[in-house]
Amino acid sequence: MKHFRKRVTKIVDDLMTYLFSMGANDISINFKEEEKQFKIYVKSNYNPKEQKKIKDLIKYLNMEKQEEMEEYYWELTGDSIFDPELSLIGMMTDRKEINIEDDFLEIILYRYK
Repeated sequence: MKHFRKRVTKIVDDLMTYLFSMGANDISINFKEEEKQFKIYVKSNYNPKEQKKIKDLIKYLNMEKQEEMEEYYWELTGDSIFDPELSLIGMMTDRKEINIEDDFLEIILYRYK
């Protein structure tokens, strides 16, 4: 599969855009390339009034990986993030961990090579 790093960059970009739409102003991102996977760690605050967006985020990120869909549509993600683009992020990642504590959201995404 081509473009591993470029796809990870798209995932990070789209997540940040969505977090901004949730009122985030304190976002930490840690990226690590390991031998067999990429690991993306995101911790962000959010506006507590945006509970629906958090539920949508969790729902769409937890979609099963679908390499066939990813191969055709990954370049279509863009600056204006909508639910279908969130589902594409879910389809592009193999494992997800999502935790909510106080006013912070913690997301860990794993993308296997």
